Amino acid sequence: MNDVRSNKRYQIISFKANSLLNNSINSPIERKLAIYLPPDYFESEKRYPVIYFIHGYTGNVDNLSITPRWNDNKNLPLDLIPPDVLKMLDLDNIPSYVKFDELITKAEWMPFILVQPDASLYLPHYLGLKEISGAVKTKGSFYINSPFTGNFSDLIIKDVIEYIDTNYRTISNKDNRALVGPSMGGYGALYLSLNYPDKFTACAALSPANMTVNLLNHKMVTPINEVLYGKEEAVELGKTALVDITDTFDLITSKDNPIIPSIKRDDEGNIIHLDEKASRNWQKYDIDSIIKKNPESFKNVRLLLNCHRKDEYGFANETKKLHETLENLGIEHEFEIYKDYRAKLAPHMLGIAYKILPAIQFCIQCFN
Repeated sequence: MNDVRSNKRYQIISFKANSLLNNSINSPIERKLAIYLPPDYFESEKRYPVIYFIHGYTGNVDNLSITPRWNDNKNLPLDLIPPDVLKMLDLDNIPSYVKFDELITKAEWMPFILVQPDASLYLPHYLGLKEISGAVKTKGSFYINSPFTGNFSDLIIKDVIEYIDTNYRTISNKDNRALVGPSMGGYGALYLSLNYPDKFTACAALSPANMTVNLLNHKMVTPINEVLYGKEEAVELGKTALVDITDTFDLITSKDNPIIPSIKRDDEGNIIHLDEKASRNWQKYDIDSIIKKNPESFKNVRLLLNCHRKDEYGFANETKKLHETLENLGIEHEFEIYKDYRAKLAPHMLGIAYKILPAIQFCIQCFN
């Protein structure tokens, strides 16, 4: 078998993202793309549909969700999981390029190109916390065009798509282009599909991180942190994670009038005051509000929406709300709030991991 590290179909390339020129935070203009090419790419002249997989909050090209082999994935805390629990995990259904090759070779999937863009802000976590890999966590862009952080919608819609269509044998139309995203990427998939409905035929949002002011009251505990460090430390880690994400969303949407410093809480920690202008700034980017204002955007986009019922970030309730809005507006979509015992130690991260392969299959079935 060929060494996956030297496989010319598994590429990481650099290009200049003109949409990020002169951004106010000096985020890098030179960006990388991780690209998967199907098994027959270099043996044919065929053109292929493209799935754009946009990463989650701390993701970047060195911290990808989909890697050549599942055990290359730095996001999965497999080294931390107790051996007796590890045995229960269905590792064969963790996505990887090798798995894609297998499914395409068996003719279970049609061949496609997968592109993972790097849309990190490259600003460090507010406390400088590190990933499992040891790298400092980086803040995410939420794929928003912001005067405060840069044009990260344009990065995907203009720079990345144009580069891929110019340099690879793609079928360069809406009917053969899809968008998949987990967490912040799930938010981004919905946000980009709503704002650019002529670009994608399908959108799969996995545990989308729809940031609303309701999440400012959320108390988060990831089960694996409680197992490893105890309840008290797990609670502190949850607070730290949420503060960093809300700090970032403030920076992107309301830097000139941030919501975080305005928060006043009662003795039990419940919010009793928020700055109204800052709250309105956040609401402009609430997917639920955007759908209600632009219901026609999803008219010709196939939509998949799901979340683990015990998602520790509180995104299950937000996802249900989106489903109810879509249902009330008569917008067809596939929806699931699921229970998955394999993901019980990290419902958000592992729940997403097991939903990536079905999401890609959903997109393949939508291609013309």
